[in-house]
Amino acid sequence: MTSINSKMFRPRPASIVSAAALSIAVIAGTAAAPASASLGPISAGPAHPSPAAPDLVSDLTYPTTISHRGGAAVYPEESMEGFTASVKDGFLPEMDIQFLEDGTPVLIHDDTADRTLNGVSGPIRDLSLEEWNSATIKSPTGGKEAATVTLAEALDELGGEVVIVPEIKPGATSAEVDQVLDEFDERGLSDSLIVQSFDFEAAKTIAERGYTSLYLMGATLPKQSFDEISDAGIEWVGPSKNLPTRDLRKLDKAGFHVAPYTLKTSKDGHRLPGWIDGYFTDDAWTK
Repeated sequence: MTSINSKMFRPRPASIVSAAALSIAVIAGTAAAPASASLGPISAGPAHPSPAAPDLVSDLTYPTTISHRGGAAVYPEESMEGFTASVKDGFLPEMDIQFLEDGTPVLIHDDTADRTLNGVSGPIRDLSLEEWNSATIKSPTGGKEAATVTLAEALDELGGEVVIVPEIKPGATSAEVDQVLDEFDERGLSDSLIVQSFDFEAAKTIAERGYTSLYLMGATLPKQSFDEISDAGIEWVGPSKNLPTRDLRKLDKAGFHVAPYTLKTSKDGHRLPGWIDGYFTDDAWTK
C-alpha cells in the first residue's frame, strides 16, 4: 500500500457496501448525493436501487455487461470512481494490468502514460511507484481528474465483492503472469475473476491455475483450433465486435461464452444476437 508521505492526496472511495447504502438513503431522501456522482450519468439516479454486480462467476446472468476500463467514456479511465460506480449499477468492472519499474502491477491500458495520465510521461515500465502515485488520470468529459490505482488497491476495494475482469496485457513475462495470479491466490479470488489475455499461452496458464480464462482475439478467428482452445481449459472468448456474425456464432456453437469488445454504449449491446453471453462497453449506463 502507498504511504501517506508518498501520496498525500489520495482519498479512498467509500466501500461498495457503503456506497450502495448511501445510494438507497439518497433515494429515501435521508442523505445527500455523493460528490463523485457528478462524474457520470449515475448522478440522476435510477427510480429504484440498481442491483449490485454479482460476486461469483457462477452467479452471472447473461448477457452480462462488462464496464470497459471502468467506463472509459464516462469516468477517468481505470479509476476507482469508475470501478465502484460500475459495480453499484450492476456492471462488471474491467481493468488492464501493466507493470512499473519495480514490478508493481498497476491499472492502465496503454504501455505509455501520455494518453491518459497527467504529471508523468513515457513508458509505464520506466515509472517509479512514487511517480505513479503522483500522477492523475484525465477525465474523458473534462471533469475532475482521479487518482491512479495499483492492482493491490483495486483488490483491497473490490476483491471478493464483485466479479472483476482483469486483463494481463501483452508483453507480460510468464513470471509476471504468475506474479499476478499469485496475488489473486493469496486473496482467494479464484471464484470471483474472469482473467483475460490476448496471449494464448497466458490464457492457458490462467486456466491451469484454476481461474476462469477469457482468450481475447481480433476481427478474425485465432490460429488455434476450437478444440485446442477448449482443451486448454479456456471457457470465454473475447472477439472484436468486427468479427463477422457467422464466426461469432461458430464460437458460440463450439461451447464458449462469447463477449465481443468494445461497444460504444449498452444500447449497442442490445443489438447483439441473443446468444451472446456478454459484451464490453465504454458506457454501460446509456441504454
